[in-house]
This record gives sequence, C-alpha cells and structure tokens, in this order.
Amino acid sequence: MKKYIIFLLATLWGFETHGQQLSIELSVEWKKEETEIYHRLNSPSTPFLKIVFSNLSNDSIYIPKIYKNKYYIPQLSPAINISGDDIIDLIRVISPDTKHNVFIGGIPFYTVRWEVLPDSVDYYSEHEYDVINEILADVYNYVYQPKGNLTDINDLSNVITEQNIVNVLKDNFVFLPPNSKYVESYSLAGFKILGGCYTFLLTGSEIKDFVHFGPTRDPQLHDWVYYDVIFPDKINNYRLYRGEFYTNKVDVTFKKSPDL
Repeated sequence: MKKYIIFLLATLWGFETHGQQLSIELSVEWKKEETEIYHRLNSPSTPFLKIVFSNLSNDSIYIPKIYKNKYYIPQLSPAINISGDDIIDLIRVISPDTKHNVFIGGIPFYTVRWEVLPDSVDYYSEHEYDVINEILADVYNYVYQPKGNLTDINDLSNVITEQNIVNVLKDNFVFLPPNSKYVESYSLAGFKILGGCYTFLLTGSEIKDFVHFGPTRDPQLHDWVYYDVIFPDKINNYRLYRGEFYTNKVDVTFKKSPDL
C-alpha cells in the first residue's frame, strides 16, 4: 500500500512541476528616454513593459513567440499616419476613466498583434476593433518613426527549417539554456500619453508546436484553405517546448497630461 501511495505522490508531483518548466512574466519599469513629444509633455522617463522568459528546467529549450516582435514598440493595428495636431485631438477624445485590457499575442488564423479593448468586452468572443488601437498605432508612429521591416514568420510558411529558425526567423523564437532567462522590453509611451488604466496580459498560457498559415488557394479543392506547419522537435541541443507555462498580468494607471 505504501508503494502505491509513493508512486501516486510522485506522479502528481510530476504533473504539477511539468507546467512550471517555463514562465513568461510581465512587469513595468521606467527608463529615461529622449523624444520630442516627451519634452513637450515635460516627462523625461518612459514606462516599459518587461517580458521575462524563464526556463525553470534542466534542459535547453526553444519556443516560438506568441506575439509579433518588432523593434521595442507594441505591434498594433496599422497606423493611418495622421498629423501630430490631429493625434492630440484624438487623444483628447479618449476617456481616462475607461479601463482597458491589453492582450499581447493573438488568436491563431487571425492576428498575433497586441489588441486593446475596454474591460467590458470579451476578447475571446466576436467583437469590434476598438478605435483606441489605431490611435495608439499613430502615436507610436509619430513618436518613434520606425524604419525598416522585420522578417515575419507568417511570410515564410514554406521555409520553416532549422537553418532559417536560427537565422532569418530568429527574432520569432526564444532559445533558453537550462535555468536561464531572456528579457524583452516594449515601450508603453503611447499608453502613457493617452492616460488611463490598463491591464497587460498574454492571450494564452500554452506553447503550441505548430503555426497556422493561410489562407492559400488550393487548386484541387478550388477553395481557400488554412494549414499548419510543425516546428522541428530539436534544433542543435535545444528541444521544442510544448505545453503550458506560468504567466501573470500587470495593472498600470497613467495620468493624462494636463496639456492634453
């Protein structure tokens, strides 16, 4: 009887710790940053969302990122490129009293961008795209004026190979030696400029071993189809991590500038 109890406890311990082999945790930190609009708003420091990937196991692992990675600014809806004065007018329309959730990642088949929604809206149900996303995209475009393009995994469905993952697609993956960490930071300048209460969180807590592509035209079916491409089980000494991970959410409130 004692042997069965020990076996059961060991089995339960294995299930409990398996999901803790990886964590992706969020926090907010402030850094000094010199930009024109920050001088206008008399605010020399910028908040950043820090995303920490932690390998809690004794194995070397690699994982695909569940969100788009470009420079160090959030990937929102495409900016409509309006002027600075028009941006200020739009910012004034946003109520600082509305609480928003900021979903980092996306639903497969549709998007892996960041999406901002009032906390009264269910992200996982059908909903309209909130205008705050376009305003934020234009604010970031105006403040940082990013140039160049990052290689997007969704543009390269036919070249998901070991060599390409460690080269042209490397910014879409994270490689973690045993018990190591990897940190990325994303500017929250746009959110600070708008003001308001925001909760930042990932859209899921599970790493998939494949990526969705499409739609593409199937000549035999005479229809548009989606399909999956599975990642390699192992790249060099790094095994592909599959399954759940620990994550959290972080709340932050920004006071809108009196100049706006």
